[in-house]
Amino acid sequence: MSEKKIARSPLLSGIFYPSEPQMLMSEIDGLSLYAKRIPCPAFGIIAPHGSFLYSGKISMESWGAILGSNPSIIVIMGPSHLPYEDGVFLPESTRFDIPGACLNIDLNLRDYLLNKIPMLKKDDLPHLEEHSIELQLPFASHFFPGVPILPCIISGKNPLTIETATRLFEEISRYIGNYAVFVLSSNLAVSDSPEECDLLSKDFIYSLSRPVAEFTGNVRACYNSFCGEAVIRAFRIAFPEARAELLDYDNSSKHREYCDELVVGYGAIGFKR
Repeated sequence: MSEKKIARSPLLSGIFYPSEPQMLMSEIDGLSLYAKRIPCPAFGIIAPHGSFLYSGKISMESWGAILGSNPSIIVIMGPSHLPYEDGVFLPESTRFDIPGACLNIDLNLRDYLLNKIPMLKKDDLPHLEEHSIELQLPFASHFFPGVPILPCIISGKNPLTIETATRLFEEISRYIGNYAVFVLSSNLAVSDSPEECDLLSKDFIYSLSRPVAEFTGNVRACYNSFCGEAVIRAFRIAFPEARAELLDYDNSSKHREYCDELVVGYGAIGFKR
């Protein structure tokens, strides 16, 4: 018996990105000028999840790092910004919609992982109210139309949650091999000033090239500033030999309407095996 089709509807279309399909396509086409292919495509990227105005260019540069790859699955893992129970959540939905397109979930992979890793949770609620994955979908649809996705949300940072996310990465890699690409949806530091934001963000970026033990020790000291730190930490533990490359960096200060508005760092980072 086939599974009932459930669509996860857009949450922030018309706010963080256009809600009209042609306008969205036009904006993505314009941003695609910043997508530069690199020799030997990355198998994983860190891409921000701010609005297109704030971080669209940086996101596009991140996605450019995986151009030329031929994935059979795009794994998009993002943090929960709301206080759900700790854990790693796969969706009940069978597809995620954006204006003018829908992205199908790889249900076979989802169900395989749920059976293989008992700590995983199947629950739509965190997905319905979270934007970190949604902001990656226009790029996935543009560059890899028809390729299924696996959206995963990490809520919390406790050791069991990190272990579960790490096992998820490892199991996907074993099951799919080199035909999986990993999109880690994460902004960088948040601070009162551009200077401190840049300092914290760039220290974090530098730490990605350190051995895993040093990296995890460094980010624990300031992880509250990084919404996707748990996502990135689990990825680093799962792939300790991955080499990080900074493609571009920016912060949100130029878009501030008020001088006391917090500043957010955005990084485009690729990982090669």
